[in-house]
Amino acid sequence: MALRAVARDAHRAEDETLPAKPPRPCACTGVRWCAACEAPETRRRLGLRAPLPLPPLLADGDLAPDGVGIHGFDPETQRTPTLPDFDGVRLLRDFLSEDEAARLLERLDRLPFVPSQSGREKRHYGPRVNFNRGRVNPDRFEGLPAWAPPLEERVRARVAAEFAPEDPVHEALAGYVTTDVFVLRYAPERASNLDFHLDDVFAYGEPILDLSLRSDTTLTLYRGRPEGEVDDPVDVVPACVRVPLPARSLALLFGPARHAWEHALLAADLPEPRTSVTFRTVSPALAALPEGREVLERAKRIVPGT
Repeated sequence: MALRAVARDAHRAEDETLPAKPPRPCACTGVRWCAACEAPETRRRLGLRAPLPLPPLLADGDLAPDGVGIHGFDPETQRTPTLPDFDGVRLLRDFLSEDEAARLLERLDRLPFVPSQSGREKRHYGPRVNFNRGRVNPDRFEGLPAWAPPLEERVRARVAAEFAPEDPVHEALAGYVTTDVFVLRYAPERASNLDFHLDDVFAYGEPILDLSLRSDTTLTLYRGRPEGEVDDPVDVVPACVRVPLPARSLALLFGPARHAWEHALLAADLPEPRTSVTFRTVSPALAALPEGREVLERAKRIVPGT
């Protein structure tokens, strides 16, 4: 025991002589980046890898739809005229009035946010997910914010009123139950962004709902990205779809747009502060497991004070 005490005291004395590690400037890890860590020397010091490069079609910085490789989504027709085979996005414009959006933002800003990757701040209502291991832990899931269920009902009413019965959006929404709400704040001074990715298909089903607040932006969908999560770029002609997201609009992603295209929010498309609310549901595979059923039960609760 004495030897252990001596060794412990020696280690403690040694630790006290070492210089303190500088505080991390941000919450980024791996390939994630923001304004605080994008410099190569900073990334080396923090042990971060190089950020993911923009895919080829976007590498020159020209984001305007050209009808060849970059295509524009038309909110009037809910289609992409120069890429008619693309489907799986529906945009509900003016989903909230200006007064409703202001009141929701005021409610969101009452509670604290925590730093998140890629220069964002977040608040999460949902189960903890280990994406690497494919595990979901509902134990700390206390329920949904009080304002979430009414918004889900409004989505259903708008979809029923605005889209023909044969539109596949109805089938995608039929089994939807909100089980996960993610509030994110983006700031241009932090170069906030959302890298290209595919939302985890084990944890989450469809559709994915994204409510835009504060400012306009653009959602970028991409197929054929080198080292992408969707398909082999050798077998796919690269293509990009740019979907305008006006403030107070809500976008639904389902079917091909959900499963066959990656999506991102580029820093160049976020020149003003933005708040978004993403609503998700458990996947059918997860809903069949005990932990998925527990998530569905806990999603019926309302978090006090929200």
